[in-house]
Amino acid sequence: MSEKPTVLTPNGVVDVEEPVEEQKKETSLVVARDLLPETLLIIPLYDRPMFPKMMGPIVVEDPQLQQIILESQQTSTPIYLGLLLVKPTESGVAHAPQSVDDFFKVGVAAKVIQVSPLTENQPLQLVAQAQERFTVKELIRQKPVYRARVEYRFEDNRESGDELKAYSVAIIDCIKELVTLNPLFKEGLGLLLERINVSDPSALADFAASMTTSSGSELQEILETTSVLNRLERVLILLKKEIEISKLKADISKRIEERLSKQQREFFLKQQLKEIKKELGIAKDDTQSEIDKFEKRIKKLTLTDEASGKINEELEKLKLLEPSSAEFNVTRAYLDWLTVLPWGVYTKDNYDITKAEKILNQDHYGLDE
Repeated sequence: MSEKPTVLTPNGVVDVEEPVEEQKKETSLVVARDLLPETLLIIPLYDRPMFPKMMGPIVVEDPQLQQIILESQQTSTPIYLGLLLVKPTESGVAHAPQSVDDFFKVGVAAKVIQVSPLTENQPLQLVAQAQERFTVKELIRQKPVYRARVEYRFEDNRESGDELKAYSVAIIDCIKELVTLNPLFKEGLGLLLERINVSDPSALADFAASMTTSSGSELQEILETTSVLNRLERVLILLKKEIEISKLKADISKRIEERLSKQQREFFLKQQLKEIKKELGIAKDDTQSEIDKFEKRIKKLTLTDEASGKINEELEKLKLLEPSSAEFNVTRAYLDWLTVLPWGVYTKDNYDITKAEKILNQDHYGLDE
């Protein structure tokens, strides 16, 4: 007789009864129900929920969670985790859960596909694939670890009809329109065609929702919607909103580009006009006008060698600076002050104290006191 298969749960290894011949004829969905553990180690998600059949990275920062996962990795059995979104605060930002009430009650069971080697002072990096939705029956806190007894929310695959097909086609059309509006969605469309069976309305709805930039709470509503038809309808609304946002972004970008293009065009035309005037001798640019003014002043001054060297140094600096720069204005003001000083002009000193006193008394009151 063959050995019983086992499944790793956070509480240990559980034996699974070998199905009898009649059970083997049941669908793989039933087998999946039997294999998924009823108790899961919870990994908090802070931004967005993960949807079934999606694969993505998970960052585990808590040392105790890291230790449990690494110890479980030593066995040959698969590791399943429960991914639950943390409720946002009033400010809209999720924080580390302080109690069981900080979690939403619907999440997904995810199978760990890859565990990156743990490096010192760095979080543990995982790659996991979401399997099925679940509802939390009981959430237990074992500081700081959370474990949950869960009930899986398997979909009713009997839903069918023209309405499902119509919604599916509408969603695919929306995704194609988004690709034309925003190239970032092109990668998502490629993944959709590669990994998702577009004839599966449930998977299509989940994947389309994950492509949007909707908030975590909006995506959580999609995750909690068991009815495929209702989920398709909600996802279509999110996609329509995404299209409007993308159109608005494109319109804003276009207006800004047009404004910048106009400003750049005006700038280049002004520069060309300046160059033409200079070539024709009609006008000089601002820098050259300032330089000519200072050179005329310098010729009229009687400068010492030291003063002449400093003024010429500042003049050469001014020639290299952009007129729009702050340093240009500082250098120009310095040169303006240097070139208006009466270099080489002296007056005869008068040391007549009596005359000085008389002048001061005429111009000031109260000096006698």
